[in-house]
Amino acid sequence: MAEKPIVVLGYGTAVYRDPCKSYFRHLFSYFTKPLHDATDNCSVNWLHLGQDHFYALTESSLMCKVDPRTLKVTSKVTITDHVAVNMASAHPHYSDDGCVYNMGTTFGRNVTYSIIKTPLAKQGVFLLCCPILRFDIAGDNEEPMKGSRVICRIPASSSPYPSYFHSFGMTKNYIIFLEQPFVVNVLKILTAKLREVAPSTCLSFYPEQKSRFYLVHLRTGEVVSTEYLADSFFCLHFINAYEEDGHMVVDLCRHADASIMDSAGLEAARKMVASNEEELRAVRFVLPLDLKKDTEELVTLAGSRATAKLIGPGKVFCTHEDLSDQRIELPRINYEKYNGRPYRYIYGLPNNLRELVKIDTKTKTHLTWSSLSGSHYPSEAVFVPNPDGVEEDDGVVLSLVLDAEPTKNPFLLVLDARTFQELARAEVENLPFGIHGVFVDQLI
Repeated sequence: MAEKPIVVLGYGTAVYRDPCKSYFRHLFSYFTKPLHDATDNCSVNWLHLGQDHFYALTESSLMCKVDPRTLKVTSKVTITDHVAVNMASAHPHYSDDGCVYNMGTTFGRNVTYSIIKTPLAKQGVFLLCCPILRFDIAGDNEEPMKGSRVICRIPASSSPYPSYFHSFGMTKNYIIFLEQPFVVNVLKILTAKLREVAPSTCLSFYPEQKSRFYLVHLRTGEVVSTEYLADSFFCLHFINAYEEDGHMVVDLCRHADASIMDSAGLEAARKMVASNEEELRAVRFVLPLDLKKDTEELVTLAGSRATAKLIGPGKVFCTHEDLSDQRIELPRINYEKYNGRPYRYIYGLPNNLRELVKIDTKTKTHLTWSSLSGSHYPSEAVFVPNPDGVEEDDGVVLSLVLDAEPTKNPFLLVLDARTFQELARAEVENLPFGIHGVFVDQLI
């Protein structure tokens, strides 16, 4: 705010040059600044490592360390100080032994998608997405990211046009990465500040191109040689993935194209613009791990309607099945017990922005919650398990509901995760709109 004009890039925000700077001085300063200077608006997700390491995340190489009691930023951590990546996702995954995995992009002559491992197993880690899992940490004053390393680099199919990605999948043995035809024009993004345009203008969707799934062995970092291809689509969020009977089951929210990204701008947020995309669905791809079968159809998983056919040596073409006829985004599951494992229930937000939904992947049915008020807009549905629960959906779902009426307070909504009936609501004051939420059962 002290600068008055906008001086750092956001996804849909252009930056305006200082007219007093010469052209060449501006050009030089842009290319000599690290990429993480683009924005410190870490408003996408949260990460909690150890006892006192609480971070706000965005899709850059920067994380803001936050005091959980005051919510003040205490420091900024640059991922590139620890591993050679220029930007990282805001959706890390967590293994049972306490390690944290994330994916980033490394720019250069040959662009790569990099898998980052932060090995906290010796000391342990407390994970916000998994409030029941706790490990005591010794030497907690040290920065946890110092132990990070890149365990795999996947070459981009086209270095001048690498794929944009927001999330990825992980099972006990594999990382699942989707290279999709929503791509970054590297030359445009490098010159966006110079040209005074927003980064969003540097991305394009190519419907004629295929999507490709990569499988990477978690322990060795080796990329599985099989090419798993599918027709073009756009994905923001993986839901879950798991291995079953020689197959990799991959569930995600599938968009026909990347038009949903047009609603990420400030004007759309101000108007509470909802996507009217008809083809948005929670879908399932099934990737065969064994290609030695003597049948044309490689998917032999009982009850599956997804298909996979061999179209060349080591090349498989896959089609998906819908998990429900309900449109859904911002998916959440019972992560701590079921991520990377067979599961049944998905909680999320339909693209009308007015409801919450629970999908049963077994029966392909769904439950919805909606407010009687036309001015209520719920946030992401955060599942919180019952610590003593046995069933997958034994717990509650939390959502912060904003009210478009300026005189009305937002409130925390509590739903019974089984029935999707309202249990309680607690009014609060002055909550901003958010993207992803987390639950912390206590502050140590």
